[in-house]
Formats: sequence, C-alpha cells, structure tokens
Amino acid sequence: MIIKVQTHELRTGMYVHKLEVFWLKDPLVHNAMLLTTEQQIQGIVAKGIQEVWIDLDKGCGVASPTEEMVDGSEAATGGPPVDIHEEIRHAQAICLQAKGQVMDMFSDARLGKTIDTASTLPLVDEIASSISRHPAALLSVVRLKTHDDYTYLHSVAVCALMVSLARQLQLSEWLVRCAGTAGLLHDVGKAGIPLEILNKPGKLTDDELTIMKQHPVIGEALLRKSGGHESVLDVALHHHEKINGSGYPFGLQDEAISQLARMAAVCDVYDAVTSDRPYKAGWNPAAAMRQMASWEGHFDRTIFYAFVKAVGIYPVGSVVRLTSERVAVVAEPGEHSLLQPKVCVFYSLKTSQYLGRQVVDLADSHCQDSIAGPEESARWSGVNLNELWMQPVA
Repeated sequence: MIIKVQTHELRTGMYVHKLEVFWLKDPLVHNAMLLTTEQQIQGIVAKGIQEVWIDLDKGCGVASPTEEMVDGSEAATGGPPVDIHEEIRHAQAICLQAKGQVMDMFSDARLGKTIDTASTLPLVDEIASSISRHPAALLSVVRLKTHDDYTYLHSVAVCALMVSLARQLQLSEWLVRCAGTAGLLHDVGKAGIPLEILNKPGKLTDDELTIMKQHPVIGEALLRKSGGHESVLDVALHHHEKINGSGYPFGLQDEAISQLARMAAVCDVYDAVTSDRPYKAGWNPAAAMRQMASWEGHFDRTIFYAFVKAVGIYPVGSVVRLTSERVAVVAEPGEHSLLQPKVCVFYSLKTSQYLGRQVVDLADSHCQDSIAGPEESARWSGVNLNELWMQPVA
C-alpha cells in the first residue's frame, strides 16, 4: 500500500516511493529509496519538500512503526524468542557441526561421489529450529566466519537466511524446508572449481571468473546425479540470475526465475558482501541493505523488502552512529522494533575517546538517543566488536 505522509513524519525504515516534487534533480536525493540514515531524511527536508509517498509493503509506516518492523519470529513460532545469548551457545555448536558436514559434502563431490541430499535435512531442521528460537543468534554467529571457513559457512549462512526469508514471506513449512536445503546446497558446484581459483586471495582474472561462473551448471549436474529435489537443483542452477536478465548462466528475466531462486539471489549476495575476504573487508549490514536497495534490476523488489524485514536494517553486530555522537554495536534486536535495538556504546565522537562498555536500550521510554546511521566496521578494526555484542546484556 502506498500512502502520502508529511516529511516531519519520516523515519528510518520507511521506503520512499516518490517525492512530491517533479523538478528535483539532485544526485544526493533519489525519488525512490529505503531510508536507513537520518542524513537521508535531512536531505529531503533540506530541499523544502513537504510531502512524500511511502510504500508500506517495502518499509515501515507512521502510525505504528513497531508493528511494521516487528521481528517475524513470533508469528512463525507462536511465542517470543529465547534469550539471544542462550541461543548463541546452541548456534555455535550448530555452526561447528554444519561446517564439518558441508566440508565432507564438498570433499565427496570433488572425488566424484554422489551427494546424499537426504542427510542434510536434519541439519536444515536444526538451523530452522535455531532461527525459530531466536532469529538473530545463528545469523550473528555465522557472520564471524574466517576466510578459510568462507566457502563452507557461506552455505550455512545462506541456508539460515533462506529460512528466515521464507517465513517472512509466509511460505508453508514444507517450502521453508526446501528453501533451507536449497540454501545449504546452492554452491555445491564450487566443488568442481580448481582450488587455486576458489581459494585465490585476490580478485579473479577474466579467465578465472569465466571458470568460476561454471559452478551453477556443475552444481545442478552434481545434484541431479545425486537425486536431489527439483527445487534444490533449480536454485543451484539459477541463484546468480538477475531480474533484468544480466545474470548468469542463462540471462533469465523476471518470472522465468523461480521464487526460490530469486530468494537465493538476495541471500547469497547479502552474505557475500557482508563477509570479510582477503582482498576486501565486508560491508556493514546496514550499508549492504542500502547498497542492494539501489541496484535496480538485480533483485525481485518484493522479495528484497521482505528480506529487509526478516533480517532487519540493523542486525546484531552492526556498528552504528547514535544521535548523541557516540558509536555503538548492536547487541540485541528490539523486542518490538528492529529500529530500536539494544546497543553497546564504546566510543565518543565528541571527545574522540573510547568509553567503557555501556548497554543502551533504544526502545526504553526514558532513552533520548536513537540511531543516526551505520558506521563502516572497517574503521573500528582495532576494537573487538564481537566481544562487545556477545557478552550477555543485562
């Protein structure tokens, strides 16, 4: 649903469908955008714009923003999530088990053995159960992967993201399971790529990229040989297709790409760009959401904005700048709104000094602070950010 609102009612998390102005030609203010920072809102106000149209299907609304951005887990499980730090312990064990299982699967594929796709179902169910208990825990833990772990834990991350997205889209539990399985196996074709290319600590050459782009076809063939479900084969083959036809391997467009493959395209790219690589630091999750929203023609827009609602604009582990000119890391999602999480403050921009760890609940009625926008994680590489958010929050 698209409605008109006053600019003073704008808040982060809204999706601006159209500005109520026709003469504006400014590269800093786009007609359609996801609002992730206060600076974007100030930019609109500074142009003298009085009213804008917002899309309630792609972002939060005015009257009840908490209802728009509420975490999807309660709807899926029928109850509130468990304590995040309790679930983090379970998630760490799941990731350790999953890494070993995915490594074995890739090893078998390299040796030409068939892949026992049925054996992955208990792992998919474990991941889905963890997501049900607390959606943020496993997604936060799997983001801690190293370069050596990337190929294997990327599969686990995409599995978890697919489960979260499928539930946000209110798919049947059978399709949720299919989505998770497809996410876990989407990159199995990389087992057929030479290791010197797969593990290259730098940008691939054009020739190497051509070889790497063969992995969807290789993966589909491996899974077909192993008797995998058609939906899983489809995702392995088509997760790099783009809505505008610029993807590979076939340049499919729009509805020619299945729903699960369109979902996988979003989940795969999000985890890839937010992960640290030897040649590039991962993007802050909030910055990744903003960049991905600007890529016209890459993703199915309905699916992408469902993904934003499922994962949140500021996921756990995101580094954010507060309106008080302090820097913090998101420690827990907000109970009712992902725009008002609990954060761990650690630095003052006013005094240029590090602060003792201080937990601030931005949803507290007495709290005068709020998120102004994302900070680049690479700027704070000297701070053990993971230690900050992984400590229990009182």
